[in-house]
Amino acid sequence: MDEGSYIIGITGHRRLPLDHLPTLTKSIREFFKEKTTQYGAGDITVLSPLAEGADMLCARLALSVGFRLVVPLPMSVTEYRKDFSETAAGEFDSLLSLTDQLFVVPPAEPLRPNPARGFFYRQAGIYVVKNCDVLLAVWDGEERDTPDGAGTWETVKIARDMGNSIRYITI
Repeated sequence: MDEGSYIIGITGHRRLPLDHLPTLTKSIREFFKEKTTQYGAGDITVLSPLAEGADMLCARLALSVGFRLVVPLPMSVTEYRKDFSETAAGEFDSLLSLTDQLFVVPPAEPLRPNPARGFFYRQAGIYVVKNCDVLLAVWDGEERDTPDGAGTWETVKIARDMGNSIRYITI
């Protein structure tokens, strides 16, 4: 990533309630406007694995205000695409065509035998947390641990444990 740029990491729920989308969109836009005022749109990068839901919403809004988009994937594009609905897969492909950088994240933790898909999602979350200046968490606030340590709460917990700056947008 570019030296001197401000990096916003994204984590959030995959299923966003449709009736909350206008409020979530407004809150995300306000956060992005605040950061644009501080750093200038051309100096901001959004780091998002582009999962369905909050990741894609934030990526679309970031691109609309001139931020760069960097996509750290948990697995190959072909394999990752299997986790998307047909509609979301089309949006995923569209967003991928607008990225500044795309790569598969190497595991930050020891690879276990026969890891579940969630292990790789966790690795992407760890990468985002370790490489952002602030984590934008579009989250319902519920602290739910998962067997594989993946998910929005797990990523928030990693950021908290690392002492990262976190901005919450509550669903």
